[in-house]
Amino acid sequence: LAPRAAAFLGELDASDKTRRTYGDALGAFGRWLGRGARPPTAESVKAYRDWLRRRCTANTVATYLVALRRFFDHCVQRGELPANPALGVRGVRKPRGHLRHDLPRPALRRLFEAIEGGSLLGLRDRAMVHLMVRNGLRVVEVVRANVGDLEQVQGRTILRVLGKGRDARDEFVVLSALTRGIVEEYLTARGPVKPGDPLFTSLGPNNHGGRLSTRTVHRRVSGHLEAAGVKTDKVSPHSLRHS
Repeated sequence: LAPRAAAFLGELDASDKTRRTYGDALGAFGRWLGRGARPPTAESVKAYRDWLRRRCTANTVATYLVALRRFFDHCVQRGELPANPALGVRGVRKPRGHLRHDLPRPALRRLFEAIEGGSLLGLRDRAMVHLMVRNGLRVVEVVRANVGDLEQVQGRTILRVLGKGRDARDEFVVLSALTRGIVEEYLTARGPVKPGDPLFTSLGPNNHGGRLSTRTVHRRVSGHLEAAGVKTDKVSPHSLRHS
């Protein structure tokens, strides 16, 4: 399985992230199948799906099955398998709706008030939170944003967004006057910047001036949610996007 998987991944027209995910999926299937096993069948793929569903989320199971289907298609086209054994194997039902709650307006007001804006740290966090709430940015989109992604177009301020699973900044959001003012206040306090600089940078001693990590953004936003008294098991930084 391993040599065939390597050939498939080498020819796959997809992003590096997708290749890594598919590689994980094929590696997991190969380990589950075991060495010296017979060629995979629909029954073995179903058994593998049932094994996965006891250990992974529905989204992961679905992704791994897609990887198997595409890999087996590759093998069929090369004459290495007579048919695709994963073709008729159904995935697992995904949960409906969002697993995280959005925040009502009173809770959002408490969140905004909980972020002290007097320091550079507070100005940075306030700008991040407003972009997440008012423009629906994901944590990863906040992390990836550069100063040069802010542009003036027909009298409006836009932020070009490198979205989830994207390789180019082919999406954008329009900033409201309030959000634009908050972001500009943060950048003014930060000092001289270049277009290629991260929009949001670390202020810690170990990575001062470097790009924030998704873990840091999660931790900072979660801390503000707790300070505002609105953090629950169902409320996370991703809840801001749905708000």
